[in-house]
Amino acid sequence: MKISFKRFTPAYVVFTMLLTLTAPIFLITGGKVAASAGQVQFRSIQLSDDTTNTSGSTANYNVQFNIATTGAVQAVVVDFCNTDPIPGDACVAPTGFSLTGASYTAGTNTAGYSTTVANSGRTFDLSNASATSLSSGATISFAITGVTNPTVVGTFYARIFTFALTTDATTWISSASDGSTTTGYVDYGGVAIAIAQTIVVTAKVQEQLTFCVYITTCGTQAIINLGDAHDVLSTSAPFIDNTSTYFLSTNASHGAVVYLKGTTLTSGSNTIPAAGSTPFLYGTPSTNVDFFGVCSYNSSGAVPTVATDYLGTSNGGSCATTVTDTGGTAVLTSLGTPYATFGFNSTNTTSTYGDLLATLAAPGATTNQLALAAGVNLTQPSGIYTTTLQLIATGTY
Repeated sequence: MKISFKRFTPAYVVFTMLLTLTAPIFLITGGKVAASAGQVQFRSIQLSDDTTNTSGSTANYNVQFNIATTGAVQAVVVDFCNTDPIPGDACVAPTGFSLTGASYTAGTNTAGYSTTVANSGRTFDLSNASATSLSSGATISFAITGVTNPTVVGTFYARIFTFALTTDATTWISSASDGSTTTGYVDYGGVAIAIAQTIVVTAKVQEQLTFCVYITTCGTQAIINLGDAHDVLSTSAPFIDNTSTYFLSTNASHGAVVYLKGTTLTSGSNTIPAAGSTPFLYGTPSTNVDFFGVCSYNSSGAVPTVATDYLGTSNGGSCATTVTDTGGTAVLTSLGTPYATFGFNSTNTTSTYGDLLATLAAPGATTNQLALAAGVNLTQPSGIYTTTLQLIATGTY
């Protein structure tokens, strides 16, 4: 007798397999059931300004993501919500936020698109009916320009949607006034954004003026001994000393000026007069004329504009050229080189604020030499002749 065996598949197993093969795929998001869609990757929205809305329409939002589904992308919608980034949940615009008047700057795969703003300035639509197909993983980027930030510090959200057809995007926008629609888009992704407090930084830079008059180093008083090796003036020639220095450094916006105050050399009732606007002779001992003069020149750093009001001055690193005053009258020309450069306006230098010596037109530092010269004639009374010269620096801030 032949016995046959048959394998039976239970009916509920078959039913389960068919159900598995034929049931559509659903995306479960936050309790909402959305149509089949991919999630965009590497998504971000970079803000050019994350402060509260102190001035409207000034922020730019740089949107970037990689699509999940290969195919045509004719529209991208970015919906800004105060509640959460989940599609299908009601969407309320962040307090004070507005896209009204916003535009866009093209980035990757977004050239030639047009824009619209909907839902009371909450929803941004970027569309192009002739968009080409993109492969999964392709990057889409663009900047939303002219955004008005929320007025409240804290987190808000953006929902990014891609659409295969511009008509689908238009339909979705018109039916999503409160954000509660889950159909029509191809890919989706959410982004959290934050408005934050600023960092207030205060730094103080105080006004600065450094002025030093010295011979060898700053801080040592300049004591000038005019004359020969024994500090004696004679009728053989004028004696010149170039060792006095003044240094000026300032951050004053309009630079600084240096004025000279002083008087003639005196010894009791006798004087060696300051050279002024009257030319002085210097020839043989019998015709030598008493004089005391000053000359200034730049030795390093910023070169100041030197005055020519009887004071001998030079920007060339020496005091060896004839100088005229501001009125064009020759000063000390008959002394000859190099003595013609030594002048001394005895009227201005004894005035309340002295005589202008040099002008530094802009911030900076300058080092200058102050050379002094004196000469006497045969009848000059003996004595120890002294005077005090004062340099005054004034910064203009």
